[in-house]
Amino acid sequence: MIPGDAAGETLARQHDLALREAYEIIEAAQDHDVTESVAQLDARSRSHGWDDVRLLLHFARSLAARDAGEDDSEHVETMVEAARRLGDPALLALALATTAQRAADSRSARPEPAPGAEPLVRAVVLLDDTDSLVVHRVAAHLEVAGAFHALGLRALAYEQFTLLDDLFAGEHDPIWADVLRRQRRVVYANGMDMAIDDACAQAEIGDWDGARRAAARRLPEVLPPLTPDWPPTWQAMIHAFADLFAALAGLSSPADRSLVVLQASDPATDANIAMLSVADAIRAHQAGDPARAARLAEACAGAIGPNVPVHLRLLALSLAAHSPQTPPAALTYARELVSLRWNSRLSRLTSMRAAIDAERRRVEHEFLRDQVLVDDLTGLGNRRAYTAYLDRIRRSLAVTAARPDQDRRIRRRARRPPDLVIMMIDIDHFKAVNDSFGHDIGDEVLRRMGSVLSAQVRSGDLAARLGGDEFVVVMAQDGQGVAESRAQSIVQAVRDYPWDEVAPGMTISVSLGLHQGPASDLALLPAEADRQLYVAKRKGRGRVAGISPEPA
Repeated sequence: MIPGDAAGETLARQHDLALREAYEIIEAAQDHDVTESVAQLDARSRSHGWDDVRLLLHFARSLAARDAGEDDSEHVETMVEAARRLGDPALLALALATTAQRAADSRSARPEPAPGAEPLVRAVVLLDDTDSLVVHRVAAHLEVAGAFHALGLRALAYEQFTLLDDLFAGEHDPIWADVLRRQRRVVYANGMDMAIDDACAQAEIGDWDGARRAAARRLPEVLPPLTPDWPPTWQAMIHAFADLFAALAGLSSPADRSLVVLQASDPATDANIAMLSVADAIRAHQAGDPARAARLAEACAGAIGPNVPVHLRLLALSLAAHSPQTPPAALTYARELVSLRWNSRLSRLTSMRAAIDAERRRVEHEFLRDQVLVDDLTGLGNRRAYTAYLDRIRRSLAVTAARPDQDRRIRRRARRPPDLVIMMIDIDHFKAVNDSFGHDIGDEVLRRMGSVLSAQVRSGDLAARLGGDEFVVVMAQDGQGVAESRAQSIVQAVRDYPWDEVAPGMTISVSLGLHQGPASDLALLPAEADRQLYVAKRKGRGRVAGISPEPA
């Protein structure tokens, strides 16, 4: 039999290996049928409860469906739901960025996202958190960059690539070395894709000199990273990119065009073949033969699908439109549309940056608020949170009292404010716990008390530590006798807790004083609950004191 710790380590290693396998499947999903591989790993992951592996498999299914032109919304929605449950910031960012990219691909994304509401904005800010596996963070940054690229916000996509450079430069567990090597390959291919998009965009707006300079800078970098272990279809794509860069730069091509043709699944419609035709159209345009350029571009524009740079297709359409037979007014109209589209992109870039900044401020505000209002030791609210909670109730009462006459019916219903219950709780003989077991054990008792109280209160109630071993619970009374029942449950839960796991021979009990009354009597309720707490102590501790009054 494997000892407990060794068995745990073995299972953890199996989990890491399953994650590695999932990333291998993700890479293969766009070129091969991975149905069987996904099913086998999914079954294994389900049996072990590896929800993060299953999330990545839905990502693989999504990529395969998208590549086949099928609806992948079910897989993307499942990714988001699973990521929210897992609470891993990078996996949630990956899921949200996938949502944003699909929306962008379908052209259904809003051009100006509201701060904090757009999935892509949230994904960017989530990646400020470093508490995730490096391979998850790389995958998420890649997907965020892809979404920005799909929205035409290439400057933001390049920023994500800069962050990836920093991630790759760090030291990582050797088990991820192969995954990171594959991810580097994706980064390189996507970077070339964006560089082609940039150069084609410049040519599309008529800045052919700018496109030439950009392409000439990139051309020497295109082919050297290719190695024989690259998937053949990827090699064909990179060679097609090299031919496009060469055409835009006005230089001889280092690409092996026969390799591109060899890997074409359907020479009539293959996107890589279409890119070669666009390169030939560009060469014809630069040679001063607009008629031939238009014929070549028009013949291939329809074969350029969603998996190639969007401005490559737009440039092909632009070259086709510049046929000698096209009326001058139509060309003027096309130029105006291109200019409007370019300016709109710049406006959306500004709006997206503003949205990201606003989301970062919101997250920082929430973090600071939590730091201020949460007790570090127990995770409950602190005294400041308790005061803020009561102040909120007071403000709510003031708003009700100030309602105008036309709200008489609401005012009649609100004439008797809802009852509140306040419970003051002390740990019995806590000083003796510290004296007998030490302050470290005392702190652990307080931490465990925080867990017990958290389990006993509802989401709308408040449990807070006021200081030392003093706690308070504030809740709305929603039925006669509920307060006493809840108070007895708290006392019993503390009594039944396995305190001997904290320290052998230790037992813990609490005294609880409660008082219930209208929220309008808020100023009196805490003092009366505190008085009842001392009644519970005088009567022998480990009990509840205070009875809810009968309703008027």
